[in-house]
Amino acid sequence: MANKVYVARETAIVWSDTAGDLAMTLNDLDAGVARIGAQKDWGAGSTSEWYEWRLTVQFETAPVVGETIEIYLSTSDGSEEDGQEGEADADVADNNSLKNMHLIGVLVVTSTDADHDMTASGICRIPTRYVCPVIHNNTADNLAAHNDVSEFTLRPIPPEVQ
Repeated sequence: MANKVYVARETAIVWSDTAGDLAMTLNDLDAGVARIGAQKDWGAGSTSEWYEWRLTVQFETAPVVGETIEIYLSTSDGSEEDGQEGEADADVADNNSLKNMHLIGVLVVTSTDADHDMTASGICRIPTRYVCPVIHNNTADNLAAHNDVSEFTLRPIPPEVQ
């Protein structure tokens, strides 16, 4: 009889302004600006290579339907980070550095209602020990100027063989 392979959903790591596991200040993120979140160290031992990601945002003013927010990962071997933007919660100094990061998804604006939660999700592979999420507000509007309204989540989803 063949083995079944299930998804073992583990505890999510949340990046947000004040209430998450790690810091990522998305409060009032300016239009056109990219923000890198604090670095997550998965540890020296074995970890999942597959993760579910989820981004939820709101806007300060009515956004334009069809505009996008890009989601990147900056991985590291512990010495060098993709894009060389550091490992702490900060604005990305040069948006050209995004070209050397991993684009894992895009949130497309679907409503002109600024207070409406907009969420996108997907699955990505992270084989490295260190990772930082990077959110590029590629719209004409700032994100909502409220703590913890916009956040990014990574949930390990390792396969479980039965």
